[in-house]
Amino acid sequence: MMAVEAPRKSFAAALGLLALLALLHNAVAKDPVCYDTAPKPRQAGVLNVHLVCHTHDDVGWLKNVDEYFVGSRQDIYKAGVGYIIDSVVQNLQENPDRTFVYVEMAFFSRWWDEASEKQREAARTLVKNKQLTFANGGWCMHDEAAAHFVGMIDQTTRGHRFLMENFGYVPKTGWQLDPFGHSATQAYLLGHDLGFDAMVLGRSDHVDLEKRKLEKGMEMLWSPSVTFGESKTILTQIRPDGNYQPPPCFCFDFEKCKCDPFQDDENLEDYNVEQRVEEFIEQAILYNNTVLGDDILFLMGSDFQWENAHVWYKNLDKLIHYVNKDPRVNVFYSTPEDYFQAKRNSNITFPRKTDDFFPYSDGWHSYWTGYFTSRPTSKHYAYIMTSLLQSARQFEYYQGRSLKDSDALLNLENAVGIVMHHDAITGTERQAVADDYAFRLHRGSVSAVSVINEGLKQVLSRSGEAPVGAIVPAGPEILTRPGSSAHAASSGADFVQCPLLNVSSCAFTEDSSKAGQNFQVAVYNNMAQTRTDHVHVPIGRTSSPPAVFDGELKPLVSQITDLDPSVRSDASQVQDLAFAVVVPPKGVAVYYVMYQNLPQNAVPAQMSKIRQVLANEPVAKISGGDLAMTFDGASGAMTSIENTKIGTSVNSSIGFVVYNSTVDNSDDGQSSGAYIFRPSGTLDVLNRGARGLNLTMVSGPVFSEMRQTFSSWLSLSTRVYEAKAWADLKWRAGPLPIGDGLGKEVSLRISSAVQSGKEFYTDSNGREMLKRKLNYRPTWNLEVSEPVAGNYYPLTAALSVSDESSEMAVVLDRACGGTSLKSGDLEFMVHRRILADDGRGVGEPLNETECGCTNCDCAGLRVAGTTSLVFGTAEESAQARRRAQAIKEAPLVAAFRPVDAMEAVKPLSGIQGKFPDNLSLMTFHALDSSTVLLRLAHMFQAGESAVGSKPATVDISTLFPGRKIEGVQEVSLSSNRVLNPDLGTTEVTVSAMQIRTFLVKHGGAQGAATAAY
Repeated sequence: MMAVEAPRKSFAAALGLLALLALLHNAVAKDPVCYDTAPKPRQAGVLNVHLVCHTHDDVGWLKNVDEYFVGSRQDIYKAGVGYIIDSVVQNLQENPDRTFVYVEMAFFSRWWDEASEKQREAARTLVKNKQLTFANGGWCMHDEAAAHFVGMIDQTTRGHRFLMENFGYVPKTGWQLDPFGHSATQAYLLGHDLGFDAMVLGRSDHVDLEKRKLEKGMEMLWSPSVTFGESKTILTQIRPDGNYQPPPCFCFDFEKCKCDPFQDDENLEDYNVEQRVEEFIEQAILYNNTVLGDDILFLMGSDFQWENAHVWYKNLDKLIHYVNKDPRVNVFYSTPEDYFQAKRNSNITFPRKTDDFFPYSDGWHSYWTGYFTSRPTSKHYAYIMTSLLQSARQFEYYQGRSLKDSDALLNLENAVGIVMHHDAITGTERQAVADDYAFRLHRGSVSAVSVINEGLKQVLSRSGEAPVGAIVPAGPEILTRPGSSAHAASSGADFVQCPLLNVSSCAFTEDSSKAGQNFQVAVYNNMAQTRTDHVHVPIGRTSSPPAVFDGELKPLVSQITDLDPSVRSDASQVQDLAFAVVVPPKGVAVYYVMYQNLPQNAVPAQMSKIRQVLANEPVAKISGGDLAMTFDGASGAMTSIENTKIGTSVNSSIGFVVYNSTVDNSDDGQSSGAYIFRPSGTLDVLNRGARGLNLTMVSGPVFSEMRQTFSSWLSLSTRVYEAKAWADLKWRAGPLPIGDGLGKEVSLRISSAVQSGKEFYTDSNGREMLKRKLNYRPTWNLEVSEPVAGNYYPLTAALSVSDESSEMAVVLDRACGGTSLKSGDLEFMVHRRILADDGRGVGEPLNETECGCTNCDCAGLRVAGTTSLVFGTAEESAQARRRAQAIKEAPLVAAFRPVDAMEAVKPLSGIQGKFPDNLSLMTFHALDSSTVLLRLAHMFQAGESAVGSKPATVDISTLFPGRKIEGVQEVSLSSNRVLNPDLGTTEVTVSAMQIRTFLVKHGGAQGAATAAY
């Protein structure tokens, strides 16, 4: 009994204690706080603080896009974007005052695909209520230095289409928080022309940033276009902290930040409301000192934050409630649109900016100019895949397919969109992520190539006569012949393509030639102008050369050349077969490479003459087309370039400069890395012996070239063709040596007597050419701390220098960095291999190897490219440069298949009539069976060319032979807004540097390509 009685007494005592505690609690307890987050009326003299909640979600960087979305590989980085969106959508519903802005549709569309109908309906309601908004709205937040304008527009259009189809939503604000510098093209084209009312940028040079903060110039009217000037102006903000973080210690993501929450229970320890309120107001006042007006924008969020939106919103609700008790400020949930509307309503006179934001630096020795070139093979691959997508879209139309009923191009659309991301095309991702991007592009290309090959087979298998403009029988295809005669059915074999033609590798053509097997070459041109170019086909070494014929069975002159040993390790077993091609606009031409059953008129391919230039030869010269180059036999160096068409010449030389990479691991030091270019002297790379360079001359009926060997890992071939206005510089670099423990950064430099002084011109994302000046910034005094890196600018298409009588330019096949460090010089970087990390977050050296590893004993990556060199008067050069650029942007598609004998096949074209030479068919994309998204882009800027800069007029119906045009709408650049619901005509005019976008409605086949108007 005693043992039982004790617990009863203890239990009674416990009950009494609980009752006492309850009484004490009731004596001090307060009613739950109802936080007031409703927006307050504006009052004069009160600082209005707009809280814009956001997350910055890279579509690949340290992890690949899939890993970031699903939250895998937490050992690399803690992030799961799918959970972020889940959490935000759920918590927005708990308070109608809460808002959130999202940006990357590559992630949001994936969340949408997986979401339940309940989640989708919640998201629709939140969008309708303006709680969930979207800024930028592209597939990614694209880069602005290495991205080409076609890819930038494509990825933006893809995102905008998703938002329109699912929410009827049109983004109003540009949101480029993380790119490492900002381009002129972004302002007038990817800002103004998208219909954005304003734009938020994250980064500006550290000197520019401090100057703007002092002058309250963080917000400006930005109009950097040479052509459009103030007619295309956009209200722009640069973040005063140089990034996109919340104010110091107001981050409420406890996984990634160490900030205290709002603790407003006075009965607990660490009550901090007054302290936190005062800290917030201090930050607001500091911020307000950098901008004009009584409105400031606080970005609440950062990289992959908001996975626990409950914590964020709970603390922000408290912040708004308590801070608004202070009469100095009015803080509230807001949106980018509301913020900029408040700015416009304030009648502020904003400062103006007419230049761009390159190059960007965040320290005296920290110029972010290395990423302009990082991962050059990845940059080239993205460039090629963007063009392949345009060709495949055209073939979908020819085959009667469309975006609505075919997903054949979906993988490539997604991949190209993702790769425009500012940690993808930039080369600033980790190696494993770079591999993932390449895989996605390859996977997409397989389907795209299949679409093209299938289309070629269908088109070339037609027989029977058809007049110009009629639909060719046997299906919905609409390729038409420039001529009116028939062609016979071609071989029924499937086509194959060779993705490594750029490095003289094609298993099909090599094996076929070794076996003496004839083959057909179908060449497709996605441009809207007739294309005269050259095809190079690798063939096996055989005893008898082949003969080449065009599709009308006319024999062609062709040339066989032994490969330079630097091209392939088995170069002695492979040769290059070259011949000229003429391909109609938006069309295909057929050629035959014949080993057997040759007709009597066959012209066997001629072997190139190859010889070593002797050291005692004072002059060695190659010429072709408009250009001639002279070399000095004693030194092996180029000495002059002449434009034979106009009789102008200039002393010139060409060679490589190799910069050693800085390695500085001190606490405040700066190394070269994926982002940063910081050279430390140069390396002498000449293969010196009795002479300076090993010089080899190649001559033949199709092309001639001079091969210069600088070292075992650097070589250059300068090539001229009989029918080109420019020369091709075929450079090869790698494996870059690192035995001295230093990274290497290699540039190609052309030195000339062109009297350009300190001025040079660089393109902006493939559009306008912008004037640059050595050691100069237009809006602040530059203190030269890095004389090389600080003068590098992004190049996507071209670099030029000029004087009163001539211009010299290079046209590129990929994005890179470039400059002119001396009068008449053109310098552009081609390869980088670096052994240190630059401390900007990637945590991995940019050490690309042939093994695909970064920290291993393996040879470095080999890189090859082709850069075109233009020289002439300003007018001649502008015409040639823009033509060369158009050809680089739209490489020919060559497909091969075996044939036993030749059959006549006349060239086919998808255009009937003349298309202006200064106008580009940028986009031709079938959205459904009767609607085509059409973009026309003028190639020239104002004042660039007396001829080329004139307006271009075209009849849209010429692009639809055999179809009846039923209506033409003009729409915005991304096609999400109607500008003119009915043009009432098919004739349109496009002015200098303008891009016009249309939705063209067409009907079925008709006897001729007439319009409904």
